[in-house]
Amino acid sequence: MQHIFLIEDDVKLASLIQTFLLKHGYTIDVFNTAEAYRSSEITFMPSLIICDVMLPDGNGFELISQLKEKYSCPVIFLTALDSVQSQIKGLNLGAYDYLVKPIKPELLLAKIKTIIAHTVGQDNFSHQIDILRIDNKKRDIYFHNTALNLNESEFEIIAYLAKNTPQPVSREVLFKHVIGREYDGLDRAIDLKISRLRKKLKEIISEQKETLDIKSVRGKGYSLDISKI
Repeated sequence: MQHIFLIEDDVKLASLIQTFLLKHGYTIDVFNTAEAYRSSEITFMPSLIICDVMLPDGNGFELISQLKEKYSCPVIFLTALDSVQSQIKGLNLGAYDYLVKPIKPELLLAKIKTIIAHTVGQDNFSHQIDILRIDNKKRDIYFHNTALNLNESEFEIIAYLAKNTPQPVSREVLFKHVIGREYDGLDRAIDLKISRLRKKLKEIISEQKETLDIKSVRGKGYSLDISKI
């Protein structure tokens, strides 16, 4: 499941975009001001950032340099500023695209799908950490070149933890990414999935010289661990 940041001061519009994208399988965090984004405790990497230009405490043209310094994902502007000069400025600052409000939700969705697919493609659909290889195109994970044959949620758990290595991912964030809704503090769905996945990993890679495991980090969440036996 792809995760998106939306920095948008129009609360109603942000809510509409969030609801629409959730229905299409994306998870999304909304920040209504630049300060709300800066002060948030982010422990994971987004696949795409959508940023307004005119914010109550700054503007996207100033914020984009901070976004691109911290994240490698594409940033697109979504704004009512429709002048050619503004569009050129946004693109020159490094935005992947510049979209003018109002925009049809279906068009925004098409743009998002295309941009994410294209940028993932530039990375050859894979991400490798030591002896762990993640193939996003085939939706499979290899450990010492052995396919783990995981189901979709198992793939998402390992891929997401690997993406954030060595930083642990909180239960709340992982729950939202894998399950697709906010964690209510009681639902143990993600814990059960991780428990089953741990057992599965032990069975699959029992003959390897290294182990692949999901560690519980007290007070912080989960992290991926590769250790020698």
